Amino acid sequence: MRTKTLLTVVVALLLAVVPAWAQEPIRIGVPLSLTGPLAVNGEDNRKGILLYLDEIGGKLAGRPVEIKVEDTEAKADVALTKVRKLVELDRVHAVVGIIGSHEAYAVRDYVHQKGVPLVITTAGANDVTLAKKSPYIFRVGNDNSQEPLVLGHYVATKLGYKKAIAIASNFAAGREETESFVKTFTQAGGQVLQQVFPPLGTPDFAPYISQLKADQVDVTWAWFAGTEAARIVKQLREYGINKPIVSQGALTANVVLPLMGDAGLGIITAKHYSEILETPENRRFFAAFMKKYNDRPDAWSEQAYVGIKAVGEAVKAVGGKVEDRERFLEALRKTRFEGPAGLVWFDPNQHRIMDVYIRRMEKTDGKYVNRVIDKIPNVGQNWTP
Repeated sequence: MRTKTLLTVVVALLLAVVPAWAQEPIRIGVPLSLTGPLAVNGEDNRKGILLYLDEIGGKLAGRPVEIKVEDTEAKADVALTKVRKLVELDRVHAVVGIIGSHEAYAVRDYVHQKGVPLVITTAGANDVTLAKKSPYIFRVGNDNSQEPLVLGHYVATKLGYKKAIAIASNFAAGREETESFVKTFTQAGGQVLQQVFPPLGTPDFAPYISQLKADQVDVTWAWFAGTEAARIVKQLREYGINKPIVSQGALTANVVLPLMGDAGLGIITAKHYSEILETPENRRFFAAFMKKYNDRPDAWSEQAYVGIKAVGEAVKAVGGKVEDRERFLEALRKTRFEGPAGLVWFDPNQHRIMDVYIRRMEKTDGKYVNRVIDKIPNVGQNWTP
């Protein structure tokens, strides 16, 4: 009886010494598009986040970490509803995720008003870290300008194409990606004869492909994400449009390459990551990802992995006290670490500066890969040649 009483006293004393906040788990909300047209990108995000959770043993600064995943269905209104739920009901300390640009725009004002830290992993909505920037919003993925700005100039000056048509998914990402490509392509002397925008979720692209003036150009810009990327490439080829295709990296995500097949061979894309990058950190990341999932990581796995790691590094910098929001945000702004695609750090707009790789879809040992053929270093949102 005396032993039990003594043990109770000791436990009580220990709990009294440990602050109340340190006894609580760190709760991180993860809103991702896990169903709908962007589900493949959402699933890549989920895998990257869970890999990091494994690596830290489910704890940061001695506190357990709870990951609360919500499916946004790639819908703006659902994304806002799910983020509200994470903040108000689940009382998360930070939010990591968001796949679609339209979702990012939908949640921006709410996140800003509530002052909750948000690390956007994939959504490229340009203004979220420009005209609509917020001290609470960070982004570790590319925005919708970085990679196509580089590619537009590269296509005109290095590849020598001068006339293009553009077809892209009609939502914020497709519009902004295309606008950025057109900007530098035309500045470098190129001409875009036509732009066509099928709605997101279009089941058959034939009515839109039939409008294209493919015989008048020497290159096609095509921007689609998820499984739509494979369908648009295959249909372009089926309808006899065999001009070279260029795009931002979403078009040739690893998960859609087998669906695209030989129709995609030779596609040139710009992306901040390829799983075959020969860096020590990427080799380690690739091996760990393959061991856990028996699958190759892709850019969206990398974005989510470094996004959650950025939060983790900031948590460690404040000794686990995420409740001190201002200190935590300042630590997040100062975060710097080596990721699979190079150094991860934020510019004054809290947006990641990254190297952009020019890649060509090839088939090696029976597998489709994005082979790196060139590199443009330190690309920001307002990149110029």
